[in-house]
Amino acid sequence: MPETADVNEAMGWVGALGGVEGLVAKPEDLAYGAGRTASGWLKWRRRHTTSAVVVGVHGHVPATQALVLARPRADGRLRAVGVSLPIGPVLRGEIAPLLHPDPDRPGEHELPGTVGGLPGSPPVRYVPVLPEVVVDIDVDQAHLELGRYRHRPRVARLRGDLGPGDVEPQDGPSRPAS
Repeated sequence: MPETADVNEAMGWVGALGGVEGLVAKPEDLAYGAGRTASGWLKWRRRHTTSAVVVGVHGHVPATQALVLARPRADGRLRAVGVSLPIGPVLRGEIAPLLHPDPDRPGEHELPGTVGGLPGSPPVRYVPVLPEVVVDIDVDQAHLELGRYRHRPRVARLRGDLGPGDVEPQDGPSRPAS
């Protein structure tokens, strides 16, 4: 990875160099520290906002409940693209009354492939809901990787003004986070 002490040069790399999605800053005299315990380091990621359709709920305890998110493919069919971070109580209170269990898929189901995590991760179980609710999500990559978001999206807001047909196909444009 390139390095510089010039903040403007570093910011120019974001999006200009293939695969650069963020920056890590540390004091020049501080040695590399493995893991997330390195003190004195700052991490910044570019965030993108896009819309997704809620197709399920993961988690049984309200404080850990997350949404299973989908985007339409080019053929219009929905494809699961990730599991959100747990949603807070206010947003959960707005979204929960709008979710209806999918009568054609009762009970819990398992997400396919690596949509819910990395290879080798335990399977993600969820309760399918009718694809009627759209949310805006903040993601750290503008495009899907292997058909999914690499990191769990944060649900930013309910989009009551949008229906599932208004969501861009999965490789459609993202909007810079506001």
